[in-house]
Amino acid sequence: MSPKILMAMIAVVCSGSTAALADGSIEFDLGGPFFGSEITVLGEFSAGAENAGAEITGIEWSDLSLVTYDNVGVPYYGSEALIGISAVDADGADSAFWYFPFPDANYQGTEDNPIVQDETQSFNLEGYGLHLDASGGIAALLTASWDDTSGLPAGEWTSGTIKIFFNKIPAPGSLVLLGIAGLTGLGRRRRA
Repeated sequence: MSPKILMAMIAVVCSGSTAALADGSIEFDLGGPFFGSEITVLGEFSAGAENAGAEITGIEWSDLSLVTYDNVGVPYYGSEALIGISAVDADGADSAFWYFPFPDANYQGTEDNPIVQDETQSFNLEGYGLHLDASGGIAALLTASWDDTSGLPAGEWTSGTIKIFFNKIPAPGSLVLLGIAGLTGLGRRRRA
């Protein structure tokens, strides 16, 4: 087989697998109660075991709506609501990232007047050392930064969408094909 035909075959196969080199994401809906006295696990979400260990590069949230409660005569504020993800570090040890989606909402959100954020917000997580776990997933976490000691919910997320972005790990076959393409190119240059 001539080097030109081999290179053409590799190019066709590699062009069909460019998705393996593209970024991936995990998306989930936000909803349900959260507490100041404990961490609520909203759910576990996976991109598949083939993405285990992939680096998490960012988080994005949109269309958030939050109601906070007054259980003891002092209401929870929107600025006290936290959203987090549980992931792993490069060594596989548990690691988490938390953020305040409403840092300036120093007021209570009610059913008639919830705290809302219609626009999309995001945060770059490159360099934080967060990775998808062994199943290729994360756990979504909810809590409040203050506990009124009532044991009752601090509030409820009534809507929202969260996206976790990660760098997909190339399939081993894609790497082999790229290596063969590179070696074929080197061999051709040396003969010229």
